[in-house]
Amino acid sequence: MSTRQIAAPGEFMRLRRHDCAYLRAIAQGVPMIDAAWQYLGIRHGHEAISAHRQALDSASAVARRRGDSRWRLLGATLPPAPLADAVPSLEDWAETEGFGDWSTDDLLALYEERFGALADGPSQRRRSARNERLRLQRLALLGELEAIAAERATPSDQLGGWLKPPLARELVGRGISNLAELQALIARGGRWWTGLRAYGPVKAARLERQVEQLLGAPSARTWTLHFGTEGAASLSGAHGSNRAEPGSASIAAADDHAAIQAWVAARAGSVLTAKAYEREADRFILWCVLERRKALSSAVAEDCRAYIDFLADVPASWISRRHVPRLAPGWAPFAGPLSVASQRQAIGIVHSMFEWLVQAGYLRANPWALVRRRIGDDAMTPSLAESSKAFTPAVWSALQAQANDEHEDPATAARMRFLLIFGEATGLRPSELVDARRGHFSRRNGGWWLRVHGKGARNRVVPVPSTALQATVDFLAYRGADFATAPDDMPLLALIADT
Repeated sequence: MSTRQIAAPGEFMRLRRHDCAYLRAIAQGVPMIDAAWQYLGIRHGHEAISAHRQALDSASAVARRRGDSRWRLLGATLPPAPLADAVPSLEDWAETEGFGDWSTDDLLALYEERFGALADGPSQRRRSARNERLRLQRLALLGELEAIAAERATPSDQLGGWLKPPLARELVGRGISNLAELQALIARGGRWWTGLRAYGPVKAARLERQVEQLLGAPSARTWTLHFGTEGAASLSGAHGSNRAEPGSASIAAADDHAAIQAWVAARAGSVLTAKAYEREADRFILWCVLERRKALSSAVAEDCRAYIDFLADVPASWISRRHVPRLAPGWAPFAGPLSVASQRQAIGIVHSMFEWLVQAGYLRANPWALVRRRIGDDAMTPSLAESSKAFTPAVWSALQAQANDEHEDPATAARMRFLLIFGEATGLRPSELVDARRGHFSRRNGGWWLRVHGKGARNRVVPVPSTALQATVDFLAYRGADFATAPDDMPLLALIADT
């Protein structure tokens, strides 16, 4: 293999041979950027640094797995070995320079000033001998590692043989004991490293590359609804066993997907609601097709009961936090295990969908009506009083004190004061407050009112107490606007820089 040919990650090697050659060159004093180009085919400095760390990680992991304590030498910084004839002895130098009649103390001072760290003093000779001994041990270790570099990693290998002990202990404490489990954790995506000490995106990406080099790229599950021409027709719902008699439907849907789209269009009152409906319907239809090998319109009560159990313990293969297109490699229907509240919401949405499809004449019956849909509370769920979202008086006092803190940024403090006063007085939802504009105020019956377009796309008016009105006047004034003359489209809540 050419010295500039990079080995493919799919070789599953624990340590690549040219990594050993690269580290050997570093140990012998070759500059990192030169060694990276010669042995790793890398020219750029930042890439060379990453490759250097990866090579050290791989070599150290193999040495640790073998129980070799010399693995610490691989990353040690040792000064380059001095050239044997680069520095003359003290006596030869004194004679050459004509300092033969100088005192020993004066000669030593001049000698060390002239040759610095290379001065051939007793302590320097000991340091040089020690460093050379360590360098030879490192070269010997690299030679031994290269001899076993073709050994392959296995998914069942324990983390302690590959990762630094502190990181391995942290992962084991989280229930990740071998390489396969670590790869599965990484494959889920998202901020999988959250909770690991001193870990961020850069170090996480580096560990991800190392694991991929050891085991190869993980095989992503393929999410597809196509099982051949004959199977696709039976799974589409075009001939579902629970379909109503032809011609009796009040919608034009020919299959389950079209029926779901009709339901979402008819019943979702907002974009967010539509997304929730589509997500839960999508999950259920995927589960029916992939796990039960039947169409949604062929589901029976036993399937509904099984799906409830499925939601209570979603398999890891159905979970991913990666932001990729639907059905693409790395995608999965769930972003994590479902809470009890999420399970209830999912079951309620799917049940409502079936009920609507029956009323629309698309299905003959609703199998969800035959199963117990009630889910008990989670043992860890707090009581109603504990889970209240209302701030206690002590919390309100702390927030107001923070807003009035003279050390707080003036713009931030002004915005927080408005939020606290206006939000407490009117009780608006966050989305309603963000959408509120100056033109939504109106005066009637001696008071001020605010027109709100809120949840469920419903309009309503809420009273604006004098404290909330004054907070609005003050905040607009801080932003350089007058309440009486401000344009109708001016938002009540905005960053100071936006006005």
